Amino acid sequence: MKRFPPRRILVAADLSAPSLNALDAAKALALRWGAALEIVHVQHPPVITAWVGLDALPVSVPPASQVPRRKIEEKLLKAAGGFPTERLKLRTVHGWPPVALLDLAKPERADLMVMGTHGYAGLDRLLTGSVAEAVLRRARIPVFVVPERKSGPLVARVLAPWNGRPYATRALRWARELARSLRVALVVLHVDETGSGLRKERPELRRRLEKILGTGPDWRLLVRSGDARARIIAEANSGRYEFVVMSAHRRVFASDFVLGSTVERLLRHSCVPVLAVPSGGRRTRLTRRFVARAGARLY
Repeated sequence: MKRFPPRRILVAADLSAPSLNALDAAKALALRWGAALEIVHVQHPPVITAWVGLDALPVSVPPASQVPRRKIEEKLLKAAGGFPTERLKLRTVHGWPPVALLDLAKPERADLMVMGTHGYAGLDRLLTGSVAEAVLRRARIPVFVVPERKSGPLVARVLAPWNGRPYATRALRWARELARSLRVALVVLHVDETGSGLRKERPELRRRLEKILGTGPDWRLLVRSGDARARIIAEANSGRYEFVVMSAHRRVFASDFVLGSTVERLLRHSCVPVLAVPSGGRRTRLTRRFVARAGARLY
């Protein structure tokens, strides 16, 4: 696990409503953890869509702003009002947003990135994707995505889907530390997609979870059956949770390329913020070189 609680938080912000919601959430978390906060504003070329990286769909971003940079920075600093100035920094970078943000979303530069998203679904999102999805696919640090419908995190309960795989366990450890630091309950959701039922297996599931989470009363196991993606989305939007923590793990299957991974689908439908934790897998040198060249071609 990377450093927890995060000591350096990045928030991608412009003057749009989703990014200002993200800024509110980042401020609340940074104040809670005593972390430094860096606001990143990306000035991008006046184009609407472009292909980003090896496994991404076209990415849609807002049109290039006509507001002078100085005015944007003044308004962002005003939106960050009340945050200690000695721990606050504003940075303006130039380039295509997913590429520019990925360059900053590295462990040596930050511990957590916060972003906003419109949360659109359907054909529009299928064909264009979003900056948030493009970033979390390849970010090497956790990405906290705040939907437009939700402002700062008034946390009461955390949901953590878990299928027993190493990448899910990595995210579960983040969920445990996050819930403990915020002093809220953690609910671990396990979905049985086999249709066989889990009455006999449930004690073994609990034993495995106790090795990861301990035996304290601050978490509980919730078992459901059916399609995992549908169950996760339904549970996340049940009104019982303030946000969801899960892995940004991506399988190299055609269905994921066309429809998106589980965490990407959750972003499109979730009414609550989602913390996506990197799966920890490493690309080969050839793949990293290909992605870097693909990003460079955007300019």
